[in-house]
Amino acid sequence: MVDFAHVRSEAEYREQLEHARAEARRRYRDHLAAAFELHRCPQPETLADLALKALTDWRYIDSGERCRCGCHPRLPESDFHDYGFDCVCTRTPEDRRRSWQKWRQGLAAIWESPEGQQIKADAQTAEADLQAWLAGQSDVIVRSHGGWFPEEWTGEVDGHSFYFCERRGEWRIELDLRPSGRFVRTLTEDDSDGAGQCYERELDEGDVIASGTIDVEGYGSTPAQRADFIIDTIRVHLARQACTLHRDNLPSIQASLGGVLSWCPACGTRLSTS
Repeated sequence: MVDFAHVRSEAEYREQLEHARAEARRRYRDHLAAAFELHRCPQPETLADLALKALTDWRYIDSGERCRCGCHPRLPESDFHDYGFDCVCTRTPEDRRRSWQKWRQGLAAIWESPEGQQIKADAQTAEADLQAWLAGQSDVIVRSHGGWFPEEWTGEVDGHSFYFCERRGEWRIELDLRPSGRFVRTLTEDDSDGAGQCYERELDEGDVIASGTIDVEGYGSTPAQRADFIIDTIRVHLARQACTLHRDNLPSIQASLGGVLSWCPACGTRLSTS
């Protein structure tokens, strides 16, 4: 399977995406051509090319860029489930049960290996460090955290709900979450046979108060360091929102100092000099 989690640059991501698209197109072209040939259609391969282009190649009429809208049929963009040809829907219940058990056994073997045990030990140590750090914080709740692609955190800081997300080296923090009225279909695995089960989940969203890249100072590499970064960023934002010095008293402060201020001396908010 194409592992996009380790793709760090946009160029690498696009290169892998185009490779997956090309392979998916080839596989579905062969699939269509075989279906046309089965029905004794003349020139099945040519028909397959035309059908794929008409169905899946939608582009902007002015720029020629590929349209990403979900209203169009789309070919797979990774080799997940062998580009769709080995999806669980193609297997019998018994096949699904065997595959599910094999996957669980393989995962258990990984965790029981020396490497897996070390990963678990490192994770437990990092989690203990995080909990010890959180115990010393007031008005901070971390409800969930973890993941690699994306890494996500949810919780509360000083009574404000927050959501943190990092994907492909870029992060953002949303504050004061509320229901968005938008729903997504979420796929889960059935424990008995691995068949896909879907349910709808409403998305929460908040105001984006900060964003950047993982190269920013203080981002950290451990859960405790990341929590410190997130909470500090939120509290700096809240302090600037609550500060009245630069909103109410700026003219008098500048007059007493005899110059134009670029930054608020109380909260550090950047001030307009125009």
